[in-house]
Amino acid sequence: MKQLNILASLLTAMIAFTACSTDRDENPVLSVPSDGSYTLYAPGITANTIDLDNSESLTFKVDQPNYGYTAPIIYMMEFAASEDATTWSTWQATETSNENPLAITVPTSEIGAAVTSGLVELGREEVDFPLYANVKARVHAYLRGLEETTSVYSQEVQFAVTTSYVLPPAPLQQFYMVGAVVNNWDELSSLTALLYPEGGDAYSYTTKFTGAWDLKIWTEEDALTKNWSAAYGCITDGDNSPTGTIINAAAQAISSPSAEFYTFTFDKHHMSYSWTKLEDQEPKEYTSISLIGNFNDWAGDVDMTQVTPHNWYVEHTFTTDDVEFKFRADHDWGTNWGAAWTVSSEEFAALGVGGGDNIKCAKGTYRFYINDITNKMCVVPVE
Repeated sequence: MKQLNILASLLTAMIAFTACSTDRDENPVLSVPSDGSYTLYAPGITANTIDLDNSESLTFKVDQPNYGYTAPIIYMMEFAASEDATTWSTWQATETSNENPLAITVPTSEIGAAVTSGLVELGREEVDFPLYANVKARVHAYLRGLEETTSVYSQEVQFAVTTSYVLPPAPLQQFYMVGAVVNNWDELSSLTALLYPEGGDAYSYTTKFTGAWDLKIWTEEDALTKNWSAAYGCITDGDNSPTGTIINAAAQAISSPSAEFYTFTFDKHHMSYSWTKLEDQEPKEYTSISLIGNFNDWAGDVDMTQVTPHNWYVEHTFTTDDVEFKFRADHDWGTNWGAAWTVSSEEFAALGVGGGDNIKCAKGTYRFYINDITNKMCVVPVE
């Protein structure tokens, strides 16, 4: 009997050992493949130059990367751009994702946006388009829900395209100037000195600068909280170079090249600035600039304050809807500015036209800005 018990115990142990071995053999182990370990196949059409403006989509296929076991894999296309096939932009991801490695279809609108972003990064501007470009493509693959730990990239394929500028316009931002030229570095006074949008993520301000520690730049939020650590400026304090690099970490005060009339331009996209000296150093002077319109029956003026030479500001509240108004000089219609413009939080800037249309505005409180040299105007809603 004892021998039978011993044999039974041995048999049970052997069965358990075999089961454990089987479990280990069938239990999958995750292994992340190396970049370039799986192949991306370009569509045959890429043997020719592709006109992205007149195509709908491109379909790529790719070998499945080996993670050690079968699991849902997400595939996303990325593109880099170059004109000379030597200097390349960073990789630009598209929005389309796919779980089918045999048919990764990407709209050419997304490819065009990626190529445009890359060429803009390399210094091209909207006016330079349409452009011929060399394009590199690769696939970014990862296990669903595990992007941070399982990302792997295919090898690259290259082809040529032509494309128009397909990015949406950069949204207008509000940047304010603080410095020696604006009430001697008073923080809240910076809200009276708004930089005027120029398009293409560039902003400018025209006045007579002091020639010494003229300015830094910041947002409304940073001005209200006096957050100097977030201000934009130059690398070296008091730098009066005609052009320079913008930083917003330990930024220093930018100085104009001399104490004269300049246009200061801040390029947010390229994080740079430049000074352009005005040819006319004796622009026409006005005693006053004011608002006038149907909000006061066109019978009175809301006077503005000249916060820097030739830049005027006022905050005012309209208490009725369907407001129409203009800016005018010296309380007289001989010099007035208008525009075919309906003010909104997205459309808060316009170029004034002498004797132009009435400006339209809804009820509310606004900050009003106008430069009587450049005729640029801004009306910013106060939230």
